[in-house]
Amino acid sequence: MSDLESLFDSHTHNFETKNRGIVQLTELSGSQLPEFFSFGIHPKEQPFNLEELDLICSELSSNPGFLAIGEIGLDNRYDAIQKQEELYVFQLKIAQKLQKPVILHCVNTWDRCRFLHEKNAPNTSIIYHGFNKASITKNVLEYQQAIISIGESILTNQKLQSGIQQIPLERLLLETDMGEIDLIETYQMVAEIKKVSLYALTEQLNKNANRIFKYE
Repeated sequence: MSDLESLFDSHTHNFETKNRGIVQLTELSGSQLPEFFSFGIHPKEQPFNLEELDLICSELSSNPGFLAIGEIGLDNRYDAIQKQEELYVFQLKIAQKLQKPVILHCVNTWDRCRFLHEKNAPNTSIIYHGFNKASITKNVLEYQQAIISIGESILTNQKLQSGIQQIPLERLLLETDMGEIDLIETYQMVAEIKKVSLYALTEQLNKNANRIFKYE
């Protein structure tokens, strides 16, 4: 296995990724699915047929590569917050039923996202993906079910570079999301900031991923 293939990518939209990681499905056309994937309806995609959503998740649940529900959540940049909440809660209940972690899309709504998760999917982990708001790091870490996933913004966001010092390695994942920078650059930056070797960081994050997503 190459160095790149040993890195775990907790959230990517790149179906051609060379890393091991979770590909976000945006549609279910064709029969070829990635080795590991998540499925969920983004808040900007509401309204969505909830019966269809439940059926899709039930069908996918027999696939061992279906590792997470997401990305789902709340985003105050979009309208219809009440409808967003209905969709989010519905998917949280699916996550609870299937016992799958949640990949969270959260923009200026952490307190509400946490409250609804704690109420509807308390036995699942919630991965705050694309995390870049260092000012709320402590608040997120206070919720024991929360994992923080960071992408390429760590390369340029100085506040985040300082904030990551607060995050225990056991509560951390790294991702590419829709970025174009190789994941290894993000790993290298985090290893440098955390003053650990790239090998040690990779080993720990792989352990985290295996613990959270329970993949074989």
